[in-house]
Amino acid sequence: MRNRWILIGYLTLFFGVVSFYDSYKENTLVVIVAAAIILIAGMLAWIWSIQPKKED
Repeated sequence: MRNRWILIGYLTLFFGVVSFYDSYKENTLVVIVAAAIILIAGMLAWIWSIQPKKED
Protein backbone atom coordinates (compact mmCIF):
# COMPACT_ATOMS: atom_id res chain seq x y z
CA MET A 1 0.00 0.00 0.00
CA ARG A 2 2.86 2.37 0.84
CA ASN A 3 4.43 1.86 -2.59
CA ARG A 4 1.18 2.81 -4.27
CA TRP A 5 1.16 6.18 -2.47
CA ILE A 6 4.80 6.75 -3.39
CA LEU A 7 3.97 6.04 -7.04
CA ILE A 8 0.91 8.28 -7.01
CA GLY A 9 2.91 11.12 -5.46
CA TYR A 10 5.73 10.78 -7.97
CA LEU A 11 3.37 10.59 -10.93
CA THR A 12 1.57 13.71 -9.68
CA LEU A 13 4.88 15.57 -9.43
CA PHE A 14 5.94 14.35 -12.87
CA PHE A 15 2.61 15.35 -14.43
CA GLY A 16 2.78 18.79 -12.82
CA VAL A 17 6.31 19.46 -14.05
CA VAL A 18 5.65 18.17 -17.57
CA SER A 19 2.27 19.86 -18.00
CA PHE A 20 3.70 23.30 -17.18
CA TYR A 21 6.76 22.85 -19.42
CA ASP A 22 5.48 25.37 -21.97
CA SER A 23 5.53 28.13 -19.36
CA TYR A 24 9.22 27.69 -18.53
CA LYS A 25 10.76 26.14 -21.65
CA GLU A 26 12.52 29.39 -22.60
CA ASN A 27 14.50 29.50 -19.34
CA THR A 28 17.29 26.91 -19.41
CA LEU A 29 18.00 27.15 -15.69
CA VAL A 30 14.38 26.40 -14.78
CA VAL A 31 14.37 23.41 -17.15
CA ILE A 32 17.52 22.08 -15.46
CA VAL A 33 15.99 22.58 -12.01
CA ALA A 34 12.77 20.84 -13.09
CA ALA A 35 14.74 17.88 -14.45
CA ALA A 36 16.77 17.73 -11.24
CA ILE A 37 13.61 17.75 -9.13
CA ILE A 38 12.15 14.86 -11.12
CA LEU A 39 15.42 12.91 -10.93
CA ILE A 40 16.00 13.46 -7.20
CA ALA A 41 12.36 12.78 -6.30
CA GLY A 42 12.43 9.57 -8.32
CA MET A 43 15.60 8.39 -6.63
CA LEU A 44 14.25 9.23 -3.17
CA ALA A 45 10.96 7.47 -3.95
CA TRP A 46 12.86 4.39 -5.09
CA ILE A 47 15.04 4.35 -1.97
CA TRP A 48 12.01 4.86 0.26
CA SER A 49 10.04 2.10 -1.48
CA ILE A 50 12.75 -0.54 -1.03
CA GLN A 51 13.14 0.06 2.70
CA PRO A 52 11.94 -2.88 4.80
CA LYS A 53 8.64 -2.31 6.53
CA LYS A 54 8.81 -1.77 10.28
CA GLU A 55 6.84 -4.26 12.32
CA ASP A 56 5.19 -2.62 15.36
